[in-house]
Amino acid sequence: MLDDKDTRREGSGVQAVVFALNILEYVAQCQTSVGVSELARAFDTTKSRIHRHLQTLVTAGYLIRNEESERYMISARLMALGQAVSESFELASAARQTARELRDRLGHAVAISQPEKEGNRILLLMPSRSNIDISVKPGSILKFHSSAQGKLTLAFGDATLLPQVTSGRLDMHTPYTISDPERLKAEIDAVRRRGWAVAPNEEMVGLNALAAPIFDALGHYVGAVAITDSVQFIGETPTTEQVRHIFDAANQISKNLGHRPKAGEARQVSHADENLSGL
Repeated sequence: MLDDKDTRREGSGVQAVVFALNILEYVAQCQTSVGVSELARAFDTTKSRIHRHLQTLVTAGYLIRNEESERYMISARLMALGQAVSESFELASAARQTARELRDRLGHAVAISQPEKEGNRILLLMPSRSNIDISVKPGSILKFHSSAQGKLTLAFGDATLLPQVTSGRLDMHTPYTISDPERLKAEIDAVRRRGWAVAPNEEMVGLNALAAPIFDALGHYVGAVAITDSVQFIGETPTTEQVRHIFDAANQISKNLGHRPKAGEARQVSHADENLSGL
């Protein structure tokens, strides 16, 4: 973000472009209309400076100004541009390199999944380095209530999904699967607070996964990255190192998709011990 000292020098050139893009990202991530005063506070600068850049973005067709409220929101043109980028750089492609690096770093199988109607579908799998590979197959569907990836969807995805799932039948895949609606709600609350999920023995006895959410350029939850292995190697309480690396991978993939979290939303990946205390 530009320092206000650069105001006089930003009338043309790279600094002006960067600052305008910062404003555009902020408005897009708010997911609602934004006023000049709010933007001035957010960027710690003057209203006149903000107004000048807003006018440029409106003229370019990337923002719309509501004449009655005098507030700004993203335009259909910007949404179409974002959709075009998303279609040309889909989740598996955005995650492939990071998934490979995570597998090489920790040795566990790494899976990338996205939410669908019945659960999270595995899009990409990096097999583990072990002679005995314990993982799921690409194309598999993991149920919402019994998988780490599915729990993330219930915590960060469509807000109507959790009530739908808990009002229906929660099939037990193993004796450890959560089948009580109230217990599942409590589990999802915990996942939402700490930002990661596990499902030891819940989908298959002896198997566990540690997963973290992936977000797109507008801050929408679009999928999960997970490490999968025997419960011997990924316990009910994952290690600080495992949590840190899964957060790093999720943040990098989200960044590849254009996500730029606000300061207050940034995951505290440096405080993995605090996140572990959420269990």
